[in-house]
Amino acid sequence: MDKKSKKIPITKIGGLNNSNYLIELQDEKYVLRIPSSDNTNNFYSEHDILSLIKHYSISPEILYHNKDNGILLSKYMESSKFNLEFYNSTTFINTLVNTLKKLHNLECTTYFNPFNEIYNNISFLNSVNFIFNHDINLLITKLKDLEIKLCNKIHYGLCHNDLNTSNILSANNFIYLIDFEFSGMGDIFFDLATISWFLKDEIQDYLIKKYFGYFDIELKEKLKDYLYVVKLWNATWSYKKSIDSKSDYDYRLGGNMILDDLINY
Repeated sequence: MDKKSKKIPITKIGGLNNSNYLIELQDEKYVLRIPSSDNTNNFYSEHDILSLIKHYSISPEILYHNKDNGILLSKYMESSKFNLEFYNSTTFINTLVNTLKKLHNLECTTYFNPFNEIYNNISFLNSVNFIFNHDINLLITKLKDLEIKLCNKIHYGLCHNDLNTSNILSANNFIYLIDFEFSGMGDIFFDLATISWFLKDEIQDYLIKKYFGYFDIELKEKLKDYLYVVKLWNATWSYKKSIDSKSDYDYRLGGNMILDDLINY
């Protein structure tokens, strides 16, 4: 080995479902994503979606993606740090909607049905005798009622389906999205509701008006209904992860906190 060679700086930068590393090489920065051993997502679908969106400035430039194991290398993008004030600003909503509409107008062959995902998660949890701290049957009864109601009119598009703040980057007056492991065709209200989780009521109204060009009570009611679906999906996913995750994050506690909110929704 050349004695003059230098170590490549590598820094772990977090992640729950994956391990992410910042790599510095020849004055350039990159992000390496390595899925955790318990990550069972469909990386073939993610590969197709990454290929689909690469010309639309939706995500940082992808340099490599392995569709068999999900290992991904992308260019690093410096993002402004999020706080609730910025998250609840019209500036954030304006730039976010521009990105979301580009994504939602695309089509792929992968489908994401949050109702089926929740039912499957609960079926799995029951099969391993998972003990719920809440009346899960009561929550599922409400979900089934919402499924009938919400499936009557679907606003169809390619959705990200995991728009937590760790998957949103704010840079150069644009919003970029990362981690498309759950992405697929579905109702765009799943994305809008995920965003709305920590939005003030008046900013939720602004999001609706900015996205659709108008505001009405029917759209607001649908947003609230889908927020229930989003939260229940996140809770059941967290419970499922809690069974064999090696992460320091307490997935069971996270799921319980969500259901504490939903039980009186």
